[in-house]
Amino acid sequence: MKPPTDTFPTIASILAPEALVKKVLPCFGIGVVKDCQFYSGGFNHTYRILSSKGITYYLRAYRSKWRTLADIRYELDVLNHLKRKGYPAIQPIPDKDGHYFYAVPAPEGTRYLALFTEAPGGEISYDNEPAEKAQRYGRAVAHMHNALDDFSSPHLRFHLDLDHFIDQPIRNIQPFLVNRPDDWSYLLHFSGLLRQRILAMPADLLEQGTCHGDLQGYHANLTPDGTLTFYDFDCGGYGFRAYDLAVFLWCCRLEDAVAARWQPYLKSYQETRHLHEWDEEAIPLFVCARYLWHMGVHTQNSPDWGIDFLNDGYFNAHLNDLRQAENDYLA
Repeated sequence: MKPPTDTFPTIASILAPEALVKKVLPCFGIGVVKDCQFYSGGFNHTYRILSSKGITYYLRAYRSKWRTLADIRYELDVLNHLKRKGYPAIQPIPDKDGHYFYAVPAPEGTRYLALFTEAPGGEISYDNEPAEKAQRYGRAVAHMHNALDDFSSPHLRFHLDLDHFIDQPIRNIQPFLVNRPDDWSYLLHFSGLLRQRILAMPADLLEQGTCHGDLQGYHANLTPDGTLTFYDFDCGGYGFRAYDLAVFLWCCRLEDAVAARWQPYLKSYQETRHLHEWDEEAIPLFVCARYLWHMGVHTQNSPDWGIDFLNDGYFNAHLNDLRQAENDYLA
């Protein structure tokens, strides 16, 4: 049997750095590129660029089935809005025609690219003075929310709502639990209880606005003068501000750092920006939502990432996290 002569279908390609240097980066006017390396995978593909002037940039190649062009343009609008506000976040760089995204024909379909400045400093660490770092982070998040209060974009993007946190994850997880009926029943119980508790707040009283979506306590570089510059707004959108705060608590739980970080973070946020008592009460509920969302994005992206890690050990651990969160916050 002869091999096929046409291009074989692909799910997600890795764009060649050499081709990016030759065909894409000259369009951005950053001068001679000294080095371009594939930096990281994950939700999207990131390349680290070094110019002959010694300036570092990061090029993101969005995965074709992960974000729509409208999603991407919304994210770029957020960053340009923060730039106008003078808020420290990475900045998208326009090409020579003034466009902030660039399309390339990849084997799996059109891939959209965006070039960003580098956040100065090194990634924030809590190894030393965790309470002070958490305070600084909480204050910066409050200022971010203040800066985004008047943000708007003509581009449609997904909302951080109950469909995003509950319904979509459940649909994505279900095929992986067909042989674990008791766990599937528990997942339905957990998601139903969570939905009921959020709606009973009531949900329509909770503050909503543009959110970063992944403020774990990281995704920010810290300079010696104490400035935090934020990046990676890929999971953001319009939604519950309590969720944006809950992601920090969720990560504290993962790192056994609730006692050291959570109250300093929350207090500094409240000292900088008013937080309604019902929004504070909703934070634990959105910690539960984050656990569910996290499983959902793993299963959702399994066609690109593979299924090997989605084994019994994975589901045992993550379902145990759900049960612990229910015991702590939903009981």
